[in-house]
Amino acid sequence: MTAGSIGSRFITAVSLLAVIGAVAGLYTVVLKGKRPPVHVAQRAVSSVAETAYLSGADVASAARLEQAFQRMGYRLDAVSEGLADVPPLFLAQVPGDLDDLPDIDTKKTVFLRVMLPLVLAVDENIANDRARLLGLAARQASHLPVAADDQAWLEALARDYEVEDGNLKTLVARVDVVPPSLALAQSAEESGWGTSKLVRRSQNLFGHTVELAGDEPGMRNFGTLYEAVGAYVHNLNTHKAYDELRRARAAVRARGQVPDGQALVTALHGYSERGDAYVSAIRALMRRNDLVRFDHARLGRALPNRMASAS
Repeated sequence: MTAGSIGSRFITAVSLLAVIGAVAGLYTVVLKGKRPPVHVAQRAVSSVAETAYLSGADVASAARLEQAFQRMGYRLDAVSEGLADVPPLFLAQVPGDLDDLPDIDTKKTVFLRVMLPLVLAVDENIANDRARLLGLAARQASHLPVAADDQAWLEALARDYEVEDGNLKTLVARVDVVPPSLALAQSAEESGWGTSKLVRRSQNLFGHTVELAGDEPGMRNFGTLYEAVGAYVHNLNTHKAYDELRRARAAVRARGQVPDGQALVTALHGYSERGDAYVSAIRALMRRNDLVRFDHARLGRALPNRMASAS
C-alpha cells in the first residue's frame, strides 16, 4: 500500500499509443485532485479497432496475446541486448486469464511485455519535460531572459509537481524518470505479476489507496494501465514519503550517471508497511528476474512493418 493515491475512469478495452501526433491533455491521471503535467506533447491514442495489429480476442486471452507478441517479434532478450526497440503497444488492462497460463516463465514474460511500453512512454513524457526544464534553468543561471510562455510553463510545472515556492533545484529533483526495472519490480510485487483481483477489477498495479469517508483508506480505481503507471511515477516524484528516493536519484545524476533500479530501491522504505522487508523483496525480485537489463530499453517510434501482415 503506497502513500498518496490517484485515478480516473477511461476505457475498458485495449488502447494503442501511436506516435503519429501530439495531443496535450492525454495524461489523465490525478494525484490528490491534481493533474500531472499536460503542457508538453503527448503520444496520441488510437483504438485497437483502428489497427490491424491486435484483435479483441488477442488482448482478452493471455495465451493468444503471447502468440501475437511472438508473431510481432517482440522478444525481451532482443530488447535487453539493444537489438530491438519496444513496440508502442499499450494494453488498457491485463488479460483476465493471465494466471491460467501453465508456465510461470511465460506468465512473467507476458506481463513484462505488457508493462514495459507503458513505463517507457510515461518516462519519455517526463524526460521531455525535464529537458525543457534543464534548458530554462541554465538560462536563468546565466542571467539570460526567459520568454513569458516559458515562464508560464515553469509555473505550471511547479504546481503540477507540488513545488509551492517554485524552487528550481527542487523541481529538477522531482521532474525525472523512474528506472523501468524499479517500476517493473514493484508492479510485479504489488500485483502478483498482473494476476491479482485488484488489477483485474481496477487496473491498480501498485497498491494505490484513496481516502474514503471518515479518512478510511480504500483502493483506487484506474481506467487503464497507463493511468496507473503514470500515477505511480508521479507519486514517487511528489509525495514526501519518497524524498529519500529523489535525493538518491539526484546524487546519481550529479555524478553524471543514469540512475538504475538497484541504485534507488534502498530508498523505498516508505512505500510499504513492511519497510526494510519490502525493500529486500523488491531487490530480490529485480535481481532474480534480471530486470535492470531493461533500464536502457528504447520505445519504438513506430510499429514493426511485419506486424501489419499478422493475422
